[in-house]
Amino acid sequence: MIIRGILDRSLSNQICIRGFARIKELAKVSKANPEYQRELLEKQKDVVSNFLTEETYLFFPEVILSLKLRQDLTVKGAKTDATPIQLIEKGKNFNSNLDKIKVRSSIVEQDNFDVNETNQITVIEVEFDNAELEQLIKSNKHPLHRIDGNHRLTAAEEIKSDRIGTMNIPFCIVLFEETFEEKFNPISETMEKVSDRSFEKFEKVVFYNINSKTEPLTLEQNLRVIINDEKHFDDEELEKIFGKSGVLVRKLYKQIEDPKLLKGINHLLHNNFRGLSKSIFEILLGTMEEDKLVAEVRESLLTVNELYKAQEKLIGNNSEGLFTALLYYNVKDKPKYNFFKEWVLKHHIFDIKEARYQTLIDIFDKVSDQTVKVFVAMPYFSEPEVESYNQAYKRVIDRIKAVNDQIKISLFDIMQHKGDSYNINNKMIEQINESNIFIADISNRNVNVAFELGYAKNDSNKSVIMIKRESDETRTPFDYEQDMCHKYNQNAIHTLENSVFENVKDILLKRGFTFKNEADV
Repeated sequence: MIIRGILDRSLSNQICIRGFARIKELAKVSKANPEYQRELLEKQKDVVSNFLTEETYLFFPEVILSLKLRQDLTVKGAKTDATPIQLIEKGKNFNSNLDKIKVRSSIVEQDNFDVNETNQITVIEVEFDNAELEQLIKSNKHPLHRIDGNHRLTAAEEIKSDRIGTMNIPFCIVLFEETFEEKFNPISETMEKVSDRSFEKFEKVVFYNINSKTEPLTLEQNLRVIINDEKHFDDEELEKIFGKSGVLVRKLYKQIEDPKLLKGINHLLHNNFRGLSKSIFEILLGTMEEDKLVAEVRESLLTVNELYKAQEKLIGNNSEGLFTALLYYNVKDKPKYNFFKEWVLKHHIFDIKEARYQTLIDIFDKVSDQTVKVFVAMPYFSEPEVESYNQAYKRVIDRIKAVNDQIKISLFDIMQHKGDSYNINNKMIEQINESNIFIADISNRNVNVAFELGYAKNDSNKSVIMIKRESDETRTPFDYEQDMCHKYNQNAIHTLENSVFENVKDILLKRGFTFKNEADV
């Protein structure tokens, strides 16, 4: 395998080879150095893959690699009058005596001088022995390290396409030297063969400089260049570049007189209107007809703007994730938006500095979609009394739903056994296990209730409410004598309902649910 390019020094210091090569071949013979490279971002790799396979305007800046020219100066016959790089800069060849890498160098003279005030260029050929190269790749000892361009090369490596196989990419190979020579070790008082590994330090500094000395354009700056240019990019071409979401961003922008007038959220939009709009369209595409979606997002921007203006806790909040999640729910499910808004305010979600919108949506969906199941253990007083208690508890469930129309809460009917025959004890244990809230009526020191209560209290994730008739003078068993127990008047069933309602509501508040005032329902 031969890689060919032109040799020169960047900024008169670091020696480099620059040229073009097949992107898949460069990917094959190179790897990222885990000592300084970050782990691959799957999303970014997917973006690059899509770019390489779908993009009309294909262009990439050069990938930057490094190569060590290795030489053992202790070997008989080794040249010590010049380093490998000095040799090739003089137009001479270099053959490593540690591996089979060969570098051929030739200086070509031109008739005219160029802007560098020279009429010479140094053409370089780096030749890898194919058999040795395959072995190095198999043992994960690729000869080239990736300093910049890891996502591009990895994406190209994984794409199965004839087109990618013939695609060239510009490269810059930074050359380093690793030489071995004998030096005296004063500790062992012997001559030892040592390696000059200063190249490792230099390689990391090059990586740092590349990634720290530039400030990339923001997404908004990049989007504005193309989305605003209808002269050169009509909607059809815009869709090819950004997908359908790019077209919808353009339509939305036309429907907003001036984003700066949205004073409540202007601090979020003024540098990222297109970027944030693109995100919301990407997660909502397909949920409704496109023109309606644009109109809904526009109205939601106005609604969320008013929320930020009215809520002191949100004024100046910079969380793009929270803002996007609010837009998402307001467009997709307005009752759920109200629930989400209250949840955010009550539980100080706005204090989370860098919450991703998808994380917030995933968490809240779990909170709001959770089915809360209530199990009631009580003594068997009589069939009519048991039925009256069932009705009372069902009224409590209805009251809970009335103050939060998004909540999913249900009651296991008390002592109602219908349908096929089954083991009552097994069914009871199954329902207790499924329940989130366990209510125990400990009136009359009922043995069955005591057993069920003890079983339920073994589950640390289960909330337990203990109630007792005011008229019951029996002593509470020692095991739970110190636990809070709420009393009710058996002749005024509303006292039971009110007590259970307040306690269930308090438990749900602590679990993240929010409620309206009953007076407002």
